[in-house]
Amino acid sequence: MRLFNKNLGTEFAVIAEIGVNHEGSLTKALKLMELAAEGGADAVKFQSYTPQRYISSLDEAKLARVSKFALSEKDHEVLHKHARELGVHFFSTAVSEDWVPIIARYSDVLKIASGDLDFKQVITAGVRACKTVLLSVGGGSMEEIDRAVGWIKDEIGGQALCDRLILMHCVSAYPAPVEEANLKNIALLRDRFGVFVGYSNHVVGINACLAAVACGANVIEMHFTDNKVGRDFRDHALSADQEDLRSFIAAAKEIKSAVGLPGKVVQSSEISNVRAMRKGVVASTKLTKGHTLCATDLMYARPIVEYSSNEIGELIGRTLQENINQGMPILAKHLT
Repeated sequence: MRLFNKNLGTEFAVIAEIGVNHEGSLTKALKLMELAAEGGADAVKFQSYTPQRYISSLDEAKLARVSKFALSEKDHEVLHKHARELGVHFFSTAVSEDWVPIIARYSDVLKIASGDLDFKQVITAGVRACKTVLLSVGGGSMEEIDRAVGWIKDEIGGQALCDRLILMHCVSAYPAPVEEANLKNIALLRDRFGVFVGYSNHVVGINACLAAVACGANVIEMHFTDNKVGRDFRDHALSADQEDLRSFIAAAKEIKSAVGLPGKVVQSSEISNVRAMRKGVVASTKLTKGHTLCATDLMYARPIVEYSSNEIGELIGRTLQENINQGMPILAKHLT
């Protein structure tokens, strides 16, 4: 499966989740995109919604904030165009279902938030409109994840699931305690559903993201900002900045390389060392020509020159045709 020009079978994709860290400013959103692209992100993600379909009137303060932070359809068009200029992929989370077709104009990838794991309307609309859906599962039980994946199967069939769905392990706390990151769920979700699994991070710092790569995450989503301190909106404090993003990508590439692939094979770097570090058969005492070898005449020492420790039985009872000093390897030319 390919995502943002990355082969998820051998590589990992990095998403800079700008979300609403622009706080409603298109100028700020464009700047954050530039910083993310320069930092090495493969994609930049936003959050798209109709405020009244996101937050009810019960919470007037929150409704006012999300209304202030909302980007217009025109803003999305501008952001998409600038993303193409920067060479980074643009997509978004459909926080309200009416935005699915709008996002689909600009990307064949759609994100569904953890809060909508039980929201069938946006899940089914998303898989109908977009080629690839990233579904976050924070705050969800396995039964709820099974149900959401079932809705997707009903739309696209089970065979297409591995090519069109990526589950994103997530802990829906802001910030999430590192001891609750529970990254072993990455392998659990992969084995249970047979799809690629990513990690959407809410832990402060980059260590949980690095551990997620080691645990097999194929996609890493990091909240992204230009300034983590002195900001009122909570997401800035748990976000990565450009320096964090660069540091993560550099370290994660090494970790991904170190993890390798399943299967115990002798690596090319160790081939020349194998015989040098294993025991061969040597003379335990000075031996003379014509002597018939017995077990007490022989001992083991590195390296293997000709006979390994497991081949000592082949030497017992053989006769020497030349003298051998103590500690010297036994060679075929020494024997009759």
